[in-house]
Amino acid sequence: MADKYNSMSELEAETIENKDWEVVTRDLDSQVIITAIHGGGIEPGTTEIADLTVQKGEYDYFSFKGTKSKGNEDLHVTSRNYDQSVLMEMIKNKTYAVAIHGCEGDENIVYIGGKDQKLIHEMTRQFEQLNISVEQAPGHISGAHDDNIINCCKTGAGVQLELTPGLRKMCFDNQKFNKKSREDKHNWSQFMDRFTTAIVKSIQGV
Repeated sequence: MADKYNSMSELEAETIENKDWEVVTRDLDSQVIITAIHGGGIEPGTTEIADLTVQKGEYDYFSFKGTKSKGNEDLHVTSRNYDQSVLMEMIKNKTYAVAIHGCEGDENIVYIGGKDQKLIHEMTRQFEQLNISVEQAPGHISGAHDDNIINCCKTGAGVQLELTPGLRKMCFDNQKFNKKSREDKHNWSQFMDRFTTAIVKSIQGV
């Protein structure tokens, strides 16, 4: 489905901050940034996975959260058109950049893409140790283009993790990722704990 907005600057001009969406950041002056650029209700579960990862790794954090009561998918702007000024400023000096995304799919799979081959290899190894199915991301979600926001870091190479709905739902004890379920930290599952630890271990291992 085509994006409603051609860029983040267009989206921000035509929508209302703190009503339709909000930006949540943490700047710890880390060399690592974890992002959920389609967070909140856009790709449910991605904000929470990114949030727990940054807490464990003490990394910098950016999440653009869709907060509309319905129709959050309208706030999806593809990573290659993601000219969001706060993130562009945050990411440019980072050595490692990881994006948590949601994708379609019936199976519980992590599709891994981006240009940081060392980190991709390490993450694949860590996830497979948890018996998580990992596949190379197909072309339309490959994260391999130079203008993908995750590759706008200092090294020009980030990692994009695309998580199917089933995998994201495993991060919550009740297997649901509606707003109430995902924002209740008591509902965050052991799987989510292990998955986010694997991301941190991967970054530490490269």
